[in-house]
Amino acid sequence: MLFTIPRLFDYQGGTSLLGLGDIVLPGLLLSFACRFDAAKRLVGFTSDNQSPSSTCHTKPRGYFIPVTVAYAVGLMMANIAVYVMEMGQPALLYLVPCCLGTMMVLAHQRGETAELWKGPKVLIAAERIVNGYEGEYDGGVGASVEGEMGKRRSVGESTGMFG
Repeated sequence: MLFTIPRLFDYQGGTSLLGLGDIVLPGLLLSFACRFDAAKRLVGFTSDNQSPSSTCHTKPRGYFIPVTVAYAVGLMMANIAVYVMEMGQPALLYLVPCCLGTMMVLAHQRGETAELWKGPKVLIAAERIVNGYEGEYDGGVGASVEGEMGKRRSVGESTGMFG
């Protein structure tokens, strides 16, 4: 699937093509960054016994906004490369280093590189808070914890009415 994007200021009315993969693959990283930021906020509110309104005015340290800006910069770089070289360029060549590089540089500066690489424990903690799990999580595959009503279930098992 391709998206056709009209070229600006092209008197011949040309277009550029953007593939679905150029949107989906960076979008997966963006959704991970958004989920990670939300989980960190949730775990921070519950562990510090703070209300969301008490921390609204602090400086945000998330990944979502910087990675979104990096995606826009990478897309702009890909379009500039198409104009300069006068031939099609793979957009992921510019998007991946911008998006992933931004996330990894920020993680390195914040000391969270190992946590992002191995799998963020904050996501598991946020899931446990939202679903009301009690007990310790041992991190094993198929691990189970005791939830409300004393019923044991696997960590990944859905508790919603649709699943």
